[in-house]
Amino acid sequence: MNRITFFWSRIVEIYQQVFSVLRKNPTVLFLFIWIGIFDVLALVVLFSAPTPPFSYVLAPIIRTFWNDRFLHYPDNFLLLPKLFGHAHFVISTVFGVFISGLVIKKIEADAKGEQLSILSAAGKIFRYYFSLVIVWLISYAVFSFALKGIAWILPKNLWIQLGGAFILGVLIQSLVAFLIPAILIVEKGFLRALGEGFRVGIKNIALMSALILVPMLFAFLISFARLYTPLFVQIQPEIVLWVLACGIVISLLADIFVTCSAALLFLKVRERSS
Repeated sequence: MNRITFFWSRIVEIYQQVFSVLRKNPTVLFLFIWIGIFDVLALVVLFSAPTPPFSYVLAPIIRTFWNDRFLHYPDNFLLLPKLFGHAHFVISTVFGVFISGLVIKKIEADAKGEQLSILSAAGKIFRYYFSLVIVWLISYAVFSFALKGIAWILPKNLWIQLGGAFILGVLIQSLVAFLIPAILIVEKGFLRALGEGFRVGIKNIALMSALILVPMLFAFLISFARLYTPLFVQIQPEIVLWVLACGIVISLLADIFVTCSAALLFLKVRERSS
C-alpha cells in the first residue's frame, strides 16, 4: 500500500467512524442541533430588531453603535450579517463550547464501550468549562488575527488573498482542533493537555486538514457570500437573510464533522501511543 492510498484509507476510516457515531448515538446530532436552534432564534430576533417588541431593546443599541438608518428597510439588511456574526460568536462561546465538550465526552465513552448520560457528561464539562472557553477564545483570536495579517502579506489580488486565507484557515483549524479534546480526555492539567493537543495537531496536520477541507470550504464560501451583502441589498435585500440561514446549516455541519473527526483522531492517536 503506497502512501497516498494509506493516507486516503485513514480519511475514509475516520469519516466512517463519524457517520457510525451519528448513527449509533443520535444524541450527538441532537446536541449539535441545539446550536443551530440558538442561531436561528438569534437571526429571527436580529431580523426583527426594527419592530416591537425587539426594537425596545435593540433599536437603542443600533442607534448608539451604528446609525438609525439601519433600523429601516432595506438598510437593516446591510447590518444584519455583522449583528448575527456577533450573536453567533456569543452563542459559540457560551453554548457551543459546552455542547462540543458533551459530544467529545460521549464519543470517548462510546470508544471505551461505556455508557455516559448527558447529566454525567455535563458534570465533567463544568469542571473544565472555563479552560475550554479560554482555549476557544485564544483559538478564535489567533484565527482572526492571522486572517487579517495575511491581507498585508499577500498581493492585493482578491483571489490570491481568498486562496491564502482559506489555506491558512484550514491549517490553523487543524492545529487547534485537538486542544478541546485534549483538555477533556487527558485530564492531567491545563498546560500538559494543551501541549499534547498541539503535539497531536502538528503530527497530524496533513490528515486533519484533509478531513476538514470540504466542511471548511463550504463555510468559507458562505463567508465569501456575505461580502456581497451590499450587492444583494441592491438586487433583493431578502437574499441576505437566506445567505445567513444557509450559513447556519453549513456551520452546523462543519462543527459536527470537525469536532467528531478531531475527537476520534485524538483518541486513535492516544490508543496507538499507549
